[in-house]
Amino acid sequence: MILLEGLHHISLGCSDLKRSVAFYRDILDFEVLEESPRYALVRLDPVTLRLNHIENFKSGVQNPGETSLSFILDVDDFTDALKELEQKKVEILKGPVMIEGGEAILISDPDGHLIELFYNE
Repeated sequence: MILLEGLHHISLGCSDLKRSVAFYRDILDFEVLEESPRYALVRLDPVTLRLNHIENFKSGVQNPGETSLSFILDVDDFTDALKELEQKKVEILKGPVMIEGGEAILISDPDGHLIELFYNE
């Protein structure tokens, strides 16, 4: 058995590194840990994303069951998030939809990586 110590980061491709960093920092409140011309590390404890610059990258994933990032919020923060996404002109791809014990929405980052925001009561 391989004894893993934990997950270091999740890698995501991006076509415009500065735009992706701004999205995760300004929309989802990630902390920028490191930036270079080729990649950036951003963290929302305990999750660290490595955003890798790939020329002309666009995620082909359309089904959140295939690959998505899923973040839980408090019910009041969920309501505030809906307003903030509208103010910042972030398109809600799906939702709000009822899920067991709460609601969820689906958005995407600038390169099409799917992101679920949800709450459970």
